[in-house]
Amino acid sequence: MKYLTLLLLMPFLLSGQESAEEKSHFVALYTVGSLWDMDKAPNDQAYFKEHSAFLSKLRKENTIVMGARYSDTGMIVLQATDLDSAKNILFEDVALQNQLFNVEVHPFSVFYKGCFD
Repeated sequence: MKYLTLLLLMPFLLSGQESAEEKSHFVALYTVGSLWDMDKAPNDQAYFKEHSAFLSKLRKENTIVMGARYSDTGMIVLQATDLDSAKNILFEDVALQNQLFNVEVHPFSVFYKGCFD
């Protein structure tokens, strides 16, 4: 009887675990920070190579869903459990810690399903 009860409860136990690990999307908007030297090319900026390597690591981990640039702003969409987690992930970047870039992070809600997974 114990095993039957456990077997019947298993779907509920598993679905609870899935929702605890469920992630939301957040958008991070990057602009140049106070350390950015306007007289240098991007690859010559302090911490730029480390920044690129950090973003590459997040892509390989599937934390970054997409990235783009528009005007003077860089944008990435990332997955995290909550807003604070998203910010904590991004602030592991030495380029942000040293103000090469500034970043704003906001919840990102898709309203046209199928256009963005």
